Amino acid sequence: MSLTVQQIVMDAKNLANKLKDSNNAADALLSQGQTVHRQIDTMKQYADEVNDLNEMAKHRPHAALVAGIQQENRHLRDLQQENRELRAALEEQQNALELIMSKYRQQITKLAHSSQIDLTKLYNKKYTEIIIDQAIKISEMTHIMGKAVQADEDNILKTEEELHQLATENKGLRELLAISSKHDPISLVNEPYT
Repeated sequence: MSLTVQQIVMDAKNLANKLKDSNNAADALLSQGQTVHRQIDTMKQYADEVNDLNEMAKHRPHAALVAGIQQENRHLRDLQQENRELRAALEEQQNALELIMSKYRQQITKLAHSSQIDLTKLYNKKYTEIIIDQAIKISEMTHIMGKAVQADEDNILKTEEELHQLATENKGLRELLAISSKHDPISLVNEPYT
């Protein structure tokens, strides 16, 4: 039987995959073995410490150990009792503080209501003062502008009067000129008109 190259390649791939799986399984087993080894070491240390404690306890009488444990229990009970008393005192202080704060809030509220300033009146008063000041300024400006208009009108009237006087004077002079030219024709030829 002859094997083809494809079959050889396929077999090689299968073998490589199996070898990879075997390597992964071996790594997992090594990891588990190390974990078990650490647990065994920990157990040995625990056993050694227990043996050391037992040896130390043998040097002390059993009654002394029991007395020490009872003394620690009494001390723990005393601490627990003190803890309960401190909690009760703390709770009592918190209640007293809450009562004081509620009274304080009531007093502040009463004080605020009794001495409350009407801000709307102050606000309106402020704007009223501003409006009055503006009205006074506008009135002053109107008065000044009225004076300026009156002065301009007076100047215009004065100018018109002067123009009217000059026109009347000019008219009178022309009439005189006309009369004099009727009587003295030679003097008009020598003098130019203005």
